[in-house]
Amino acid sequence: MKLLELLNQLGIETPSFIAGMSGAIAFITKRKDMNWTTRFLTVLSGGFTANYLTPITGEWLSLNEKALYGIAFLLGYSGMKSVEVILSRFTKQLHKSDNEKPQQ
Repeated sequence: MKLLELLNQLGIETPSFIAGMSGAIAFITKRKDMNWTTRFLTVLSGGFTANYLTPITGEWLSLNEKALYGIAFLLGYSGMKSVEVILSRFTKQLHKSDNEKPQQ
């Protein structure tokens, strides 16, 4: 099995993953206080954040496919902060839809 096939089976879309890792690399160039382990994990988590959140973000914002790579970069750059923002908005949306359901 080829590496790209394996990544695809694991749900990793290579372009989004690479864009997210690139964003994380841009982020760590600003930080001088990180050791190599932290830098490596930041780049890896930036890739995973972008990989799994880009489709959701693109859907919510009604973006075209070309814009998704930019979103993937930004998600990789912002890392866990973007996860917090998206999770907060998702939670608000769930509460809003729960409140709109008719009472039985």
